[in-house]
Formats: sequence, structure tokens, C-alpha cells
Amino acid sequence: MKYTDEQLQGAVRNGIFTETQVRDFTAFVEREYDSVSGIQRVLYYGGALITISALTWLMKSSWDSFGAQGMLVVASAYFAAFMAAGYALFFRKSLPVAGGLLFSVAIAVVPLLAFSVMKTFEFWPQDTEYGDFYAWIKGKWVVLELATIVVALAIFARTKFSFILFLVSFALWFMSMDIVPILYGENDFSWTSRAHVSMAFGAAMIAAGYFSDLKFRKDYSFWLYLFGLITLTFGFSVFYNDNLFMLCALGLLHVFLIVLSLVLDRTVFLVFGTLGIMEFLSRVSYEWFADSPLFPFSLTVIGVLLIALGVAYQRNRKAIDEAMQKHLPEALLRVRPKRLRE
Repeated sequence: MKYTDEQLQGAVRNGIFTETQVRDFTAFVEREYDSVSGIQRVLYYGGALITISALTWLMKSSWDSFGAQGMLVVASAYFAAFMAAGYALFFRKSLPVAGGLLFSVAIAVVPLLAFSVMKTFEFWPQDTEYGDFYAWIKGKWVVLELATIVVALAIFARTKFSFILFLVSFALWFMSMDIVPILYGENDFSWTSRAHVSMAFGAAMIAAGYFSDLKFRKDYSFWLYLFGLITLTFGFSVFYNDNLFMLCALGLLHVFLIVLSLVLDRTVFLVFGTLGIMEFLSRVSYEWFADSPLFPFSLTVIGVLLIALGVAYQRNRKAIDEAMQKHLPEALLRVRPKRLRE
């Protein structure tokens, strides 16, 4: 939950906080966030994302023009330079946001560095192209993803910079696709096989996010939740096309995600749950009113009801949370993250 300056001053007027407490709290928050303004954050993260894009998928075909040894030299230089710059800003200049993002850029170069090492020392055929990493599902790409995850987790253990988990989650998402040929021992695998692996990976990533919610006060779980939900819901979506039972199961899953969003106080579950219910109701409406002029009207009703539900939830969110604290069994309350129990 976020608080405004006006709300803090209102708390002072009502005797909840003193002026000294508010001043000390504000100073603490400024130290925690490195006194970085919203505009600075946009510039920092925007610059980092553009740099990561430029060094990865936007240059996926350009890298091959350097040759294996040329790629190794360039990738090593980029990795060393961004690691050194990140270290200087993060640890020496006490600029954790800028330094953490430079570390993130270095991590994003790891797949290219690992690829160039494998190709230079002829562990892979010379006709293998780096651009294929972003276009084709192949078991050998797991090596690049594992290298990225190992390096990212090592840097995260030292810095605790949460954006690094975006890169970890992204690599896990890619791995959930590339590991399928390895697990099934063949390149010709069905969408069902791929969906089973996606669901397992998605559930594991959500579990990892929940574990971090339990263990840490700081938010390290968002990216794990986001990519875990993307991977999990993709896996489920394969099964409901021609199966009424699985379609209903998909609807119940997304209802469960909405309930989970209340238990964990995580909007990302609410978003995926709402989108999934909208998809479920739209599909059911299509089945019932496929050739009827009532079809667009049914979709309109669904849309309006979802908006009304969102408004009602927003207005009663505090009361809902208080009711959960009061009426949920103690066993369920204990599984909530610590920040929600205190």
C-alpha cells in the first residue's frame, strides 16, 4: 500500500504520528530509494531496457557477422565493462539503482558470451547462429539459460537488486520451452507435451515467488509471479480448446487466482484471474450465442460486470482485508506473507 504526504500529515493531525516520526520515516524512505525521483527512474530503467534490447534480440543476426572469436572478444568486453561500471556505482558511489541496472545489462550479455564460448571451442556446429536463440526452441539453448541464471543469482546474492529477478524469470520462461526436447528425448513433440512442462515451470516459479514473500520483507517476488503466471496459464490454455471439462477447470483456476490475490495482496494474480475469467465467459458466450445478434450484447454485459466488480472491490478493499483477518482460520492466516500478518 502506498501513502501520500497528505495522508501522513493527516495522521499527525489525528495524533497517530508525531512530526518527528514522519520526518524520520521520510528520511528513511529517501535513503532506501537512493533519493531517485520518478523521472530519474524512468531514465534509468528506460536506458537499461534499451541497452539490453540493443545487445540481445535487436542484434541477434548482427552478432554472427563478427564470427565466433569476434563475438567472444566483444561479448567479454561488454560483460567486463558493465560489471566494472556496476560495481563502481553500486558499491563505491552508493548509487544502487544505477549500479544494479548496469549489473543487469551485464547479465543480459551472458547468453551471448556463453554462446560465443561454445562456438569458439567447437562444442556446437559452426553453422549455429545466435539469432536462432530468440526464434527457435532447441534443447541446447538450456546451456545459455542456465549460465544466465547462475550469473544472475550470484550477482543478486551480493546486491539484492530486485530487477535482476526479471532476467532470472525471463531465462526460466525461455528454459520452460527449450527443455521440452531434452525431457522427451525428441525434437518432434506435441503441444500437449510442451503444455505439461510449462505448467510445471509456471507452478514452480509461483512457488519460488511465494517463498521469497515469506522469507523477505522487501518485494523480490513480482517478476517470479508474473512470468510464472504467464507460463502456467499458457500451459492450461492448450487443453481447453476442445474439452469442456478443461474449459471449466480453466475458469475455476482463474477464480482461484482472484482469491489468491486477496490472500497474498498481489495485484498480478487479480489481473491474470480477471483476464482469464473474461476469456472463459467470452468463450462460453460464443458457444451459446455464436450465430446470434445477442453475442456482442453478452460481451458488453460481461465487460460492464467486470468493471463494476473492480469498482466494488476498490471501494471495499480495506473492509475485505479486515474481514479476512477476522474470519479466516488461523492455519490460512499463517500462510500469508509476514508483511500482511504484522
